[in-house]
Amino acid sequence: MKIIITERQYRQYISLLKESVYDVADDDDDNDDFLKNYRRGGVVDKEGMVFKTEIGSMPLVLTYSHKNILENGDLEYYCEVVFYGDEFLGVFVTDKRGYLIDVDFPSVISEVGEDIRLQNVLKEMGSKYYYEFEHWLDSEVIPSLHD
Repeated sequence: MKIIITERQYRQYISLLKESVYDVADDDDDNDDFLKNYRRGGVVDKEGMVFKTEIGSMPLVLTYSHKNILENGDLEYYCEVVFYGDEFLGVFVTDKRGYLIDVDFPSVISEVGEDIRLQNVLKEMGSKYYYEFEHWLDSEVIPSLHD
């Protein structure tokens, strides 16, 4: 599978990935200890988890990548979503209790200068589809990923 993203999206994704890994690694001097803590946090066994649903009679597939814990305790879950012939690489954010706060999934195959986002596509189809997506995140995806 080939994913095309903008240079800005690439820089943001890499910086967020580095931040989430370095946050765990700062406390560990030994690489083996780092890997043990990384696995103990449930990251390894949840990486690549796939969630499927249908929204508007069209399949939606979400593949979990990793999470990042923010300073205030909120959690960012990075995922890839395939829907409506497009691929979206983005994040949904929950508070520390697991309640959905925000969703942002920009398209990775859109033309340069276009700002196509999953949440906008769903809202344009009808607001009920966006709420159906949020409900699916709340009821199925977040409980499976939240520690």
